[in-house]
Amino acid sequence: MTIIETNWKWNGTLGKRSSTTHIVLHHAAAKTCTAADVDSWHKANGWSGIGYHYFVCKNGELYRGRPENTVGAHVTGHNSYSIGICAEGDYSTEPVMPEAQKTAILELIKDIKTRYPSIKIVGHKDLGGSACPGTYYPLEFFKKYDYSRKEETTVSKTLNDISGHYAEKHIQKLLDCGIVNGDDNGNYRPNDPITRADAAIIAANVLMYLGK
Repeated sequence: MTIIETNWKWNGTLGKRSSTTHIVLHHAAAKTCTAADVDSWHKANGWSGIGYHYFVCKNGELYRGRPENTVGAHVTGHNSYSIGICAEGDYSTEPVMPEAQKTAILELIKDIKTRYPSIKIVGHKDLGGSACPGTYYPLEFFKKYDYSRKEETTVSKTLNDISGHYAEKHIQKLLDCGIVNGDDNGNYRPNDPITRADAAIIAANVLMYLGK
């Protein structure tokens, strides 16, 4: 994982967090933008600068925003104990997050958890007052992922039994939408029988995808 360092010019001094208990996932609510755009928008709000600690582009590039140990400006009332990660895109209207972006966020969360093992992963909307990070953001995927796994954390590795399968692209699309995730060990065997429990999980994920 490579973090692109930035040289932000802060309007004021950034305070340090006394505790770190949550990662808060966001989208930019803009289909195309840069970390510099976000910094400009947030300064226009009268803030010190970009309010997120990390900004992840659709192509998987990862930019540092605020230093990780400082107080962010990304979720009202909860900045004093959280790390904010923003994804380029508008996932209230864009139905699929690019795999490169999804993998970069996954690797970033895993890296953060090496410093804060018990940190909780939430979306902005979980803390109230917002629909962010959008209906189509794969929030449940990041919440439920087993970060203790030792293998390479790429989206393709979470479906390690579909390569060359005739339904591979369709299964991958369902993964991208967070509808299927494989079993607890990341295995997905498309020719195995489906249980009632499997069907219930898929149906529930479809409802969450639809915002029900």
